[in-house]
Amino acid sequence: MIKWDYFFEKIKDVKIKDYLAVFSMIAALLVQPFYKKKFKNLWLICEEPLEARDNGYQFFRYMRQYQPQQPCIYAIKKNSVDYKKVKKLGQIIEYGSVLHWVAYFLCQYNISSQKGGKPNAAICSFMELNGIFKPCNIFLQHGITINDLRWLYADRSKIDLFITSTIPERNFIVDKFGYPEDTICLTGMPRFDNLHNSKVNKKQVLIMPTWRYWFKLHSKKYQGSDNDFVTSEYYRKWTELLKSEKLELIIKTYQLEVIFYPHRNMQDTIDILKKINSQVKIASWKEYDIQKILKSAAVMITDYSSVFFDMVYMKKPVLFYQFDERKYREHQYGEGYFNYYNNPFGKAFDNLDFLLEELGRLAESDFSFSKEAEESHRTIFPYWDQKNSERIYNVLENRTERESKVVGW
Repeated sequence: MIKWDYFFEKIKDVKIKDYLAVFSMIAALLVQPFYKKKFKNLWLICEEPLEARDNGYQFFRYMRQYQPQQPCIYAIKKNSVDYKKVKKLGQIIEYGSVLHWVAYFLCQYNISSQKGGKPNAAICSFMELNGIFKPCNIFLQHGITINDLRWLYADRSKIDLFITSTIPERNFIVDKFGYPEDTICLTGMPRFDNLHNSKVNKKQVLIMPTWRYWFKLHSKKYQGSDNDFVTSEYYRKWTELLKSEKLELIIKTYQLEVIFYPHRNMQDTIDILKKINSQVKIASWKEYDIQKILKSAAVMITDYSSVFFDMVYMKKPVLFYQFDERKYREHQYGEGYFNYYNNPFGKAFDNLDFLLEELGRLAESDFSFSKEAEESHRTIFPYWDQKNSERIYNVLENRTERESKVVGW
């Protein structure tokens, strides 16, 4: 049965390229019989079309290094800066191509860090939600789920295995998102495997805000005066931080290296941001690997981005700058189980001066991780090792074995 309400909400965001993707899909349906043998038992892995630096890439790397007997293909655009890096590991296909569609139709598991990690997110979502096609989707996640993400609810997402990393996260998703409990798997994310034994620069501060949907999506557009990115409160507040004389003073006093890592949707403003404060390094998405920066940074300032949990996983402090909390909750993500204002890992502020005062205090203490934070870390992370990808592989292998017994392979 077609979910018309959700369909009419999302149709507002469908682009011309989504309609054109139908032709590639039809071509794939015509040629897929010729690939059945070649793509038998295939695990199809990806992230965003231009990316290979998240959980999808880390899992693919693990598979090629430790499980070479398992057929795996990674989907990525040829014009990606990460293309050559992935090609060295194993077989790849062009993201969104006819061959990607063929692999999507024939693969045993479609594995991605993104809900929309498919040849075309709009078309595939429509087919999956309405039972037209039923792939086995393994959702590695892009980060630890902390907010009430309605677009990830079971009635809006076709997910067969939902990877989680903390006990509160798993319980929240089980209780709230509507999936069968055995769908939610507590293994840890693949990228956590690469966060151990890092060399921390105790002078490095990473500022990394997340994005706002109302700048981009018609279906989620904020119905007010804040729709234009250049004149938005979001742009004004983050540039105020970069221009702050107090920030400059803290940098000079403690000899800090401050890196501002704009969201990829903000990357076209890099040239403007670079002119604001010569003391702050503006990191281009194409030139800087975010995981490397996360590993070297001593502290992170963000707003609501769940990537702060990567810092917490590495036992590093965080700060939250939340100047638009009411608007964010109303028009982007509902509040989840994590309390930004009452947690052991970092304090939240809506005032820039108070935020920078706390940054100065943390710098004074050499950005130490508190004893309370250490204790909480032990209670929420059941795994703190380099076996996250291995656990996911074992789960998939056990699933395959169970299914083979059912069908009598």
